[in-house]
Amino acid sequence: MQKIISWNVASVRARMPVLTEFLRVEKPDIVLLQEIKATEENFPFFDFQMEGYQSYISGQKGYNGVAILSRKILKNIKAALVGFEDQARFIQGETETGEVIISVYVPNGNPPEKDPADQSKLIYKLAWMNALKEHVESLLQEKRQIILGGDFNVIERETDVYAPDLFRDSALMIPSVQRAYQAITAGKLINLIRKFNEAVHVYSFWDFQGGAWPKNNGILLDAVWTTPALAERCQGATIYKDIRARQGTSDHVPVGIDLKEGL
Repeated sequence: MQKIISWNVASVRARMPVLTEFLRVEKPDIVLLQEIKATEENFPFFDFQMEGYQSYISGQKGYNGVAILSRKILKNIKAALVGFEDQARFIQGETETGEVIISVYVPNGNPPEKDPADQSKLIYKLAWMNALKEHVESLLQEKRQIILGGDFNVIERETDVYAPDLFRDSALMIPSVQRAYQAITAGKLINLIRKFNEAVHVYSFWDFQGGAWPKNNGILLDAVWTTPALAERCQGATIYKDIRARQGTSDHVPVGIDLKEGL
C-alpha cells in the first residue's frame, strides 16, 4: 500500500515536532506540503532525510512555499507554473514509473483589510487557477497519471463550511472561484478525499481565531485529486482531524489517500 499525504503546515519549521511524529506513526510514502514559509537556506532537509525522505521545495521567504517529501527519488522537478514564478505555490515531480505528483497552494484571493475594494488578489487567484487548469490539461493530453494535492482555498459546496452565509462574498466561495476550481478537475480528476468522506460538514481547516476548533467552525479546503486509473487503486482516504487538537499544530490537518502498490 502506498500512502500519499497533503498538509498545509503553516510554517514547516514551527510544526516540526508534530510533523515528525506524524511521519513516524503514519509512515507515508509521499507528503505534499503547503505554506512552508521557508527557503532553500532554512528548510529542514537534513531532518527529513533522517526520517527517510528526499525533499523538493519551491520556497519563499516568510510566506507561501510548497514542498514534496518522497521516500523514493523524484525526477523532472518543476518549481512554478509558467508566468507565476513570483509566488512559490506550485511544485511538481515524477516518480520512477512516470506518475506526476503535484503540490499546490492556491492563492486566497481576498482583498487587504485596509482596502476591501481592491480586486487585484482575486484577479491573480483566478489567473493562477486558470494556469493550473491549462497545465493539468496538457498533462492529460500526454496521457499522464496525476496526483494533485494541496490547499485549494475554495469552498466548493455549502456543506464544506460551518456557516456558508458568512462566506458568500469571500474569494473562497464566490461563483467565479468555484467555477475556476471545477474547471481544473471536472470530468478529468477525482477528489478522493470527498469520495471516501461523503458525510456533510467534513472539514480540514479550523482557524486559530475565535475558538473555531472547539466550536467545530471548520472549512474543507484541502483535497487530493487523481486521474481515474489511480482512483481505481485507492483503498481509502483519511482526514486526520485529531491532529488539530495537538499542541503546536497547524490550522489545517493532513488529508491522505491509500493506493494499492504501483507507484
